[in-house]
Amino acid sequence: MRYLVINFYHSGKITFYPLRPLPALMGIIEDELSSTSVFKDLQPLDFDYVPADLPHRDDQLRRLTQLFKPLLSGMPQNAVIRGPVGTGKTAMAKFFCHSLTSIARQQGRHIEYVHINCRKRSTDSLILIAILTHFDPRFPDRGFSVQEMQQILRTNLQRRGAQLLLVLDEVDALLKKSGPNLVYSLTRFSDEVQKTENPVSLILISQHDVLGKLDEATLSTFRRNLLLCEKYSRDALRDIVHQRVDLAFHPHTIREDSLDLIADIASEWGDARFAIEILWKAGVAADEHRSPQVVPEHVRAAKAETYSVVTETKLKNLEKHQLLTLLAIAKRLQKDGSAYAITGEVEKTYAITCEEYHEEPRAHTTFWTYLKEIELAGFITLKPSGKGQLGSTQLISLPDIPAEALREKLESLLAPPS
Repeated sequence: MRYLVINFYHSGKITFYPLRPLPALMGIIEDELSSTSVFKDLQPLDFDYVPADLPHRDDQLRRLTQLFKPLLSGMPQNAVIRGPVGTGKTAMAKFFCHSLTSIARQQGRHIEYVHINCRKRSTDSLILIAILTHFDPRFPDRGFSVQEMQQILRTNLQRRGAQLLLVLDEVDALLKKSGPNLVYSLTRFSDEVQKTENPVSLILISQHDVLGKLDEATLSTFRRNLLLCEKYSRDALRDIVHQRVDLAFHPHTIREDSLDLIADIASEWGDARFAIEILWKAGVAADEHRSPQVVPEHVRAAKAETYSVVTETKLKNLEKHQLLTLLAIAKRLQKDGSAYAITGEVEKTYAITCEEYHEEPRAHTTFWTYLKEIELAGFITLKPSGKGQLGSTQLISLPDIPAEALREKLESLLAPPS
């Protein structure tokens, strides 16, 4: 046996660590590198990735284009994009700005586009340094006042005969820390240069209502140009996830009911970022299990890792027959390997489970009450079964924890004390 010897100088201790044979270590690395993956390209699952098409944002893009059309004639424009996290604000702004600058170039217009996240750069100086670094990567990060940097920016634009299209993302961080002075100065930039054809145009992005943080003089240029990005619907999220699957995964490596489950989970927040994160983590789970497909159990594992509401404490707060109902759901989903269980099948499994634990199954109405109660507690979701089913049949999904893991937890809780 070979050992790695580490001598800790300060303590005077010598520790011996057994070394694994080098071929064995190399074998682990080689196995992992040569293993197959459901992924073909991880880049489309990155939050900063901007696809060639933005599903369900046509109206907002059309409105943004209408607002900034005068920019092609040298007239500055300003707008605010507002909406909750994961509603496509940043992706839409990047898509629009890249497209606009490309079209302007074809028409002989020079528009410089700079995108700054104000949570990373939350002062006037840091914002201006980022802009000037766009023009000169060697621009020093200290030594100039805000006024001096604005003059340098003005000179850069004049020398290039260019307009600046500046996006201040998460602008509330800047306004909270430094106030509206810089935003005001930039909206008045063309006034100070006698309205030459090198103005600055602004797009402010925020989850919050930032108009109230602007002074009246600045507010006048933004109030009428407000674009709202509402939360995505369940169907919109399904389309977004499907698009990313086509871009990031090998064909036939993710089941359709897995996509449905991701859309159902993310629809509670209407958050495309959350949906894409679950998709990525589900793919990782599939690779870890050497699975050729992303199945619903991988999606449930991804959701549990991302944001789980299932805890031992919450399970212990359930009554015994609520636990038995939940156990029946976990059994059914684990057995079928599907994203959804039919209520009728779960009720049959519930009756069998009650017998296993020497309990009398409750009546149908009471069983439905249990389903509603554990749904209210956040353990399951219920939705109409749709076409092909009769009566009030509903589909039950377990969005927050793998069925196998939940079954183990519940069987442990229901086991008689030793």
